[in-house]
This record gives sequence, C-alpha cells and structure tokens, in this order.
Amino acid sequence: MAAQVLRKGQAIVWVPPRAIGERAFATEPALLAMLPLAVSEKVGGGANPGGVPVTVFGSASTARYVRVSLDALPALKSATLIFDARDVNLLQAVVPPLSGVRLQQALPNVVEDLLLQDAHGCAFALGPRTGGDGRRLVAAIDRAWLEFVVGAFERRGVRVQAAWPAQLALPVGPDHTALACINDGLVLRSGLLDGIGWGASADPQARLEALVALMANAGELPAPAELVQAPSPAPALETDAGAVTGLAARELPAEPPRLRRRLAVFVEDASWQAPVLKAAARAGFEADIRALPFPLPAPLDLLAARRGSAAQRWLADFDWRAWRLPGALAAASVAVALLGLNLHWGMLVQERDQLKTQIERRYRQTFPGPQVLVDPLLQMRRQVAGLRTSAGQAGPEDFVPLLSRFAQALGGQATDSLASVEFREGRLSVRFQPGFYEARSVRELLVTACQRLGLSLRFDSDREPTATVALVR
Repeated sequence: MAAQVLRKGQAIVWVPPRAIGERAFATEPALLAMLPLAVSEKVGGGANPGGVPVTVFGSASTARYVRVSLDALPALKSATLIFDARDVNLLQAVVPPLSGVRLQQALPNVVEDLLLQDAHGCAFALGPRTGGDGRRLVAAIDRAWLEFVVGAFERRGVRVQAAWPAQLALPVGPDHTALACINDGLVLRSGLLDGIGWGASADPQARLEALVALMANAGELPAPAELVQAPSPAPALETDAGAVTGLAARELPAEPPRLRRRLAVFVEDASWQAPVLKAAARAGFEADIRALPFPLPAPLDLLAARRGSAAQRWLADFDWRAWRLPGALAAASVAVALLGLNLHWGMLVQERDQLKTQIERRYRQTFPGPQVLVDPLLQMRRQVAGLRTSAGQAGPEDFVPLLSRFAQALGGQATDSLASVEFREGRLSVRFQPGFYEARSVRELLVTACQRLGLSLRFDSDREPTATVALVR
C-alpha cells in the first residue's frame, strides 16, 4: 500500500459508520471501495450520489473509488478496511508495563474513565508511545462492530490484512493536519497521532454548520509551519467526468486580507465544495480542496484488538447469560435421569440376587447334599439328565426325540431329502441331498417350521447343503 498501487484482487474499503452500516451494510451501496481501475469499470465506475465518478488523489490513473454494497463487491483476495472516525476513539493513556494477554485485560480499567461506553464491550489496539511517562496511543472501538465487519468479509473469502482508523489514514502536510468529507461525515486529523470524527448530514446547510464547528476546533491547534496570504482563488475539484468549476472569489464574503491557515480538505464529491469554502471563510482557513486520497498506513492496526482464534472469538462474544436458565434446566434434567438410572439399576441388582437365592434354595431342596454351587441351572440340567438316564427315559435333547421333531419339520420330504445325520452333544449335523433346500426361500420356510416345533436350524453357508439342528432353550 505504501507504493500506492492496487493489484488485482486487492481493495481498500471505507466502512460506513455503525449507525448506517448495521442496517445497510450488505445490500445497500454503503461501502466506498477503492479498486484497480479495470476492476472498478466492470463494477460500474464511480457512484457518488450525484452520479459523478470519483477519482483518487495521487493515484487517479491506477485506482478509483466506487460506491457498492458488500454483496456487489467483485471477487477479492484481500482488503484493507478503514473504519469511520466516529466509531474509533483515539486516546492517550498511561499504560502499565505489561504485555500480551495481561495488558489486554488491564486496558479496559486503564481507559474506563475516558469512555462513555462500557469499556469491557470495546476492543483496544495499542499504538506508539506518545510520552516518556509510559503514555501510549490507544484506539477504542466497539468489539461487536469490529467483529461484525471483519467477519462479513472473511465469510466471503476475503482476507482482511489491516484495519485502520480513518483519522490516521489521511495524508498530512507539514502541519500534520487534514480534513476529509466522506460518508456524510467529517474526519479531522489534527496531528500524527490525533484525530476525531464529526457527523454531517446530506443537507448543504447542515454540512456547513458541521464544518464550521469542526474548523473552530481545528483553529485551536498549534500554529502551522507556513501561513499564506488570503483570499486566494477557490481550487477546482477534478473528476473523471471533467473539472468542476470552483466558486468565484466574488461569491465569498468580502473581508480584509489577513493571514490564514491552509488546510488540506479531501472530499468525496463536488457537493462538498461549496459548504467547505463557506465554512473556511467563516473559520479563517484556506481550504485546499482535493479528491479523496490514497489512504496511508496508520500507526496502529485495529486487527490487533481481536482476541484469540475465530472459535475463541465466537465463544467470547456468545452471551452465556441468556442461556443460564435453559442450561440449569438441562443440567437438572440430566441429574434426575442419572439418579433414576441408578435407582433402577439398584432395583434390578436386588431382584437378581433374590432370584439367585431362590434358585440355589430350590436346587438344594431337590438335590440335598454337600455340593458346591457354581452354575445352579446347568448343574440342575445335568442332574435331571442323569436321573432320566438312570430311569431309562429319553430326554428332549437325545437323538431320537430331536430327530423325530426335525422329521416333523421336514414333512413329506424327510426320507428323500436327508443324505446323512450325525448326533453330537445334543445337536444334529445334517447333510441334504443335492437339489433339496438350495433356494433361499425354501430354507427360510424350513427354519420357520423348525422354530414352531422348538428347534433352531442354522445352515453352515448359503452354498453348502449342511445345517445344524438344536433344541431351543
């Protein structure tokens, strides 16, 4: 930026004041963007309210200002933002000898008495030292507005490489002062590290009154390095459409020649020229009217006031107080649910212990004797099977009863479909004849028939004609 050259994909954007920007930032042409000349012509050329193209002082051949909305901006890679002087307060405060996070935490308390707004809602960027007593330049801006504007560009894939206060981005002369008329407001740079913003409407008379009030403030500044004789012919404001003729000297109030201070005044369009000249005549200044300048790098960057990463900034800006009641209700619900689960688990454990005790009591009543109980159910099955065998009776898991049930499930194909049957450990391993029970639907019907008879049938694979049959327990 120091070489006053804008490359393709770069832009310098003057951000409107917060009062206008919050309601018209994205959709209305509230941004004044300086783009490379070729890009600005594609966007639509200059776009001030009067329809006159806007040139750039000192760089008219390479860049141009255009009025656009955020949605109408061309594709950009990076942008430098210039915040309105009415939204940035430049302070000089004695800063404690801290650094990093500790200094940022201490700044709200340091400048609290110098701000009307709650200091904890502001973001602070530190500038150079202004005195030997630890005094430094501090720029204060509303944190929510800073994050809103920068985030709007970042969400569109534009990297914001710098954010400057408007009053510190104006080029200055030997007396270190300059005035800019932009966004229906005034920006006064009263020194290398000083400046203020002033409101001025679109009405010419209101602009005149605002200029007179601000120039009266400028008249209290130290005497300039050079004084020139007045009056002098009114300068002309050049635009791409041609030259706008300055007001004739005879239109100014007649006054005796006296020494006046020359003040560089940068204006957005020709509608500012008449109010500026009249106000200069009243306040005793000679206005050197020029087109909007190529902004110069400010001695501080407002981006330094942002804290942490994007996620951390989102968490920091989140209003947790609004979620205190829902959070408390959610925590209470979770606590009640956990308590209910633990109570239910305790009841189930008690019921399990009671059933286990009853099973052991029933086993010992049925099979008295000194036995160690490990698995009462399994031991009881074995005891019953032993008694049945001793009595010469067959159990349901024996070969003949199991095969008889399986034959009922096979139906009329029982004789022809079986190739072999093997019995082991209460299970049948059967092999079917080729051509039987190969289709999936037929196998599913056989599985269903076995389930009705209390058997479980599981084929070894989809292609193998073998299966395992067992009693359902």
